[in-house]
Amino acid sequence: MSDKITVTSRNSYWSRVKNSFWKIWLGIFLVILSIIFLFKNEQSFVETKAALNEWAEIVQETISTEINPQLDNAEVHLYGETSSPAESLQDSTFGIITNDLKLNRNVSMYQWTEEESEKCTDNIWWSETCETTYSYTKIWADYPIHSDDFYQTQWHENPTNWKYESQEREKSPILVWVYTLSSTFTNKLQNYKTLDLSTQNIIVPEEYKTSDNSSNSAQENTIEDNNNSYLYGDDTQAQENTQKNETNYQKFHIYNDHIYIGRNESEPELWDLKITFSSVKTGTVSIIWQQVWDTLTSYATSNWKSIALLQEWQVSAESMFASAQSANKFKTKLFRILLLVLMFIWFSMIFEFITTLAKVLPFLSRIVWAWTGIVAFSLTLIFGFLTIWISRLAVRPIVWVSCLAIVVVWIILLIKTKKNKKAKSWNDSNPKNDKDLEIIEA
Repeated sequence: MSDKITVTSRNSYWSRVKNSFWKIWLGIFLVILSIIFLFKNEQSFVETKAALNEWAEIVQETISTEINPQLDNAEVHLYGETSSPAESLQDSTFGIITNDLKLNRNVSMYQWTEEESEKCTDNIWWSETCETTYSYTKIWADYPIHSDDFYQTQWHENPTNWKYESQEREKSPILVWVYTLSSTFTNKLQNYKTLDLSTQNIIVPEEYKTSDNSSNSAQENTIEDNNNSYLYGDDTQAQENTQKNETNYQKFHIYNDHIYIGRNESEPELWDLKITFSSVKTGTVSIIWQQVWDTLTSYATSNWKSIALLQEWQVSAESMFASAQSANKFKTKLFRILLLVLMFIWFSMIFEFITTLAKVLPFLSRIVWAWTGIVAFSLTLIFGFLTIWISRLAVRPIVWVSCLAIVVVWIILLIKTKKNKKAKSWNDSNPKNDKDLEIIEA
């Protein structure tokens, strides 16, 4: 279900010219910004590639069941089972307990979102009429959507503070046999699996308890116990509760894979909550890192690029480096395409002023629009690939100096060749002055 609001506005010719003029400066600023980010993206690719190649040559194999003092401060590859001697993790609000390495509570809310679309048409005397449509729909999102930024805030309000928020807990320390993982690697453990709530003793918040179970002694309830007092799935007790007066306890539903706070999940209402719990279990991981006694941490290569590689299961060092190189290449290409597209859009923004001026002659404005598009595309290619080329050379001084030397020598040769041709042509036309020319050259 959604609702729409359409706002019509009219812009005169001179207001369009004025707005497009200011876009010139904004476009120039954004183009410069895109060049800087494109340069950094390409530079990061070259540095990461060089760092991975450097590390691949010096990495050493070790075992995770015992510490090898000879490999202290060395770059090592190992695999082993993850574990932790820490106590079980428990959710502070709902009492979910797990002995796994990490516990995550994810909270989603049913809330308003806004989408904006605009359609403009030219009028006589070169003005334009724009229709801006704001569409409002309800969606599930695990992040707050700020309704204060909506065009129409009335009837489309989202809460700024959530009753329950997402959170992540992890054990400390987390080990791979005898080695302790630093936070650099524990953050990479993200293989979450949804927890089965049917085996949990869920704590139901006081406001969602029935009047029959509101005593202080009733703090913890299993799902089986909850069937007698709370809405649980499609249980018959849930149907009986729907016939009672509406109270908070009718909004707390416990399912095998999530908790739902609202009257009916099949017909969600605004601000209903869906809460899921997941965990990262122990398992075999392969790691490439620097050994600092009994701790494994990231390694900084000669170009000061920090690298930390972790993959699930038993994976060879060669395969891990190959995967890291592929990921580096994919990320660079993705950002390169994105930045080049943005650069084209922002170059087009700069030339929008010319197109707007040409609106006085509709047939001329179409031609100008096409030509400015071609120019913007050409400038994108020139500045984009020039930036990529310079960024690659900037991180390779030897290549940079070599290319610069070649260019300088080439220019000198061109100048010298041009002078020789000019002198020969002058001699051919003035054969009597050969002796004078020799004296001058001496």
